[in-house]
Amino acid sequence: MVRPRLIGLLAAHFASSDLSRVERLRRLLHSVEEQTWRVPLLVSWSAEEAEADKAYGVAGKAQAVLDEFQERGVIHAMPRLRGRRSQFQHYARLRESLRRHVGDDAPWVFFSDDDDLWHPKRAEEYGAAIQERPNQEPVVHSRIHLTPGLGPRLPLTARAADVTRMEADGLLRVAISAEQEKPGLFGTATGEYFDAAAEFHVFDDFFERHNDRVIANQFADIRFRTHLLRGPGRVHRFLPRSASGNNREGHLPWMYFYDRPTMPYSTPPGEEDLQYVSTELPDPKRIAGMRQTLDCVLFQLTPTKGPLEITEQEFAQSLVGTLNEVTSASVAMALDRCRKHGVKVVKS
Repeated sequence: MVRPRLIGLLAAHFASSDLSRVERLRRLLHSVEEQTWRVPLLVSWSAEEAEADKAYGVAGKAQAVLDEFQERGVIHAMPRLRGRRSQFQHYARLRESLRRHVGDDAPWVFFSDDDDLWHPKRAEEYGAAIQERPNQEPVVHSRIHLTPGLGPRLPLTARAADVTRMEADGLLRVAISAEQEKPGLFGTATGEYFDAAAEFHVFDDFFERHNDRVIANQFADIRFRTHLLRGPGRVHRFLPRSASGNNREGHLPWMYFYDRPTMPYSTPPGEEDLQYVSTELPDPKRIAGMRQTLDCVLFQLTPTKGPLEITEQEFAQSLVGTLNEVTSASVAMALDRCRKHGVKVVKS
């Protein structure tokens, strides 16, 4: 059987103060290099530093790592973008590059963050799942999810084999999600878009259907997860095959390790929160939390097929109803978030 055309996509942003992230990038790329089935990895990246800092700062060091792995044939990196970009702004850039070059042979795509690791069989397992999917589903989704939970981050020198040993010793948390999406707003909690591979047209359609405000939003990943995993008959959820070699006999490859610290749900208020300040909502910090709650819920509530719209009942109960306190100001804020993200509120 001919293997599918599979391409990895990596979006990376480097703050000017985070030198350790460059070493995490190197660690990730080592795990990509160790794949039992080598597939292309396309990289879009940005850094905040000015030109004067290029040689010695984070941007220069990140460029050196990318150049090193590009010379070894592990990645194809696009030129650096200056200033901060969101993850999905980078994916939009990668999407445009793919649209120019893939031609009629549209690939499958899968995703990576810059500070995590791949199991050596990650690409191989996606390829097998794509070949074995029963109904030609356009999305395959690994049911294994490996996370450190509240544990410490990996050493900067860690390799994929270290993750396998830690998992075997019970130091990491493995979750196996259900074969079918669970009902409810958040669905199967262990599912992430990093666990999925999708036909290019599914990825492409996400950007066709959503405006620039959604793409730049911090919860664009939640909307993309909803886009990939919701909808009857479109997802093949699979367990990776049993593997031997570096793994215990009968052990399921952990696929992808999320090496992230526990992060707060809400970020501090920004300029866009100031427009909502009023007598009823005088505190920008409170407004920021409400805005982020509304966006997070709205991105999961809005259908992935047909018009981007919700009913008045869904607006009142499932969107505004998630807030601790409902006032005329919070309702107006919710309506404005719908408008900004291109979602219409229609009669029930």
